[in-house]
Amino acid sequence: MSAFPPFPDGTLFDAGWLSALSDEVPRDEALDRARPVVADAIARTDAAGAAALARIDALVRGAALDAIPALLAAETVELPDAAATAERSIHDLMSRVAYKRRELMPLFPDLIERVAAVHAAAVQACGIARWRLMAARARLQPGRPSSPIQGAGTRYVKSDRFDARAAESLPSIDRTRADRILKRLGEAPVPDELELRPLDDGDDLWTIKAGGISRFILRVERDRRGPFYMVEDVGPQAA
Repeated sequence: MSAFPPFPDGTLFDAGWLSALSDEVPRDEALDRARPVVADAIARTDAAGAAALARIDALVRGAALDAIPALLAAETVELPDAAATAERSIHDLMSRVAYKRRELMPLFPDLIERVAAVHAAAVQACGIARWRLMAARARLQPGRPSSPIQGAGTRYVKSDRFDARAAESLPSIDRTRADRILKRLGEAPVPDELELRPLDDGDDLWTIKAGGISRFILRVERDRRGPFYMVEDVGPQAA
């Protein structure tokens, strides 16, 4: 994950933080020696998580629109993979050390829980930040109509930036499904199942379902006939 800005050191947990644990320690000293090592690993994990959340928030405050693809990759692939790797490394250590020093076993559940929670919080933060940056991009880098305006009732058109943004966020099969759903936006009235609603507190951006957990971002535009929706973006909505 070193290529992703919020995680310059590449990890939220390092198994090396537990390297001082050993099954060679005398049994009567094992627990006293292990307790501060595990506590330090928990503290380092919490600190790494807090630093990552601060960096993610800074991306939003700085309108770092170029970070959208990296946030999606971290949210959907890199962080879940890192969480699984961290959990495996802890279980491997338990099998090597705690198996012979059973008294150490109670130390590990809290560590496993914290590692999972820190990764989950980072995943959620990436999703929220990505969605907010997608909204900012629709406002700061709006597109122009890519074709004649469509819709017999509600009028809409894809922006000339939409296809590149969609390819950035969704695989081909999901884009095809989203296109089929989008055609229903032209019905009058808009079908309830599309869940047309404002994207945030403003009245310039709206959103509808795009299949699964994905949603379209629609920007309100006007021409001589009145308002219409410019379809600016699509992607998984943050939880």
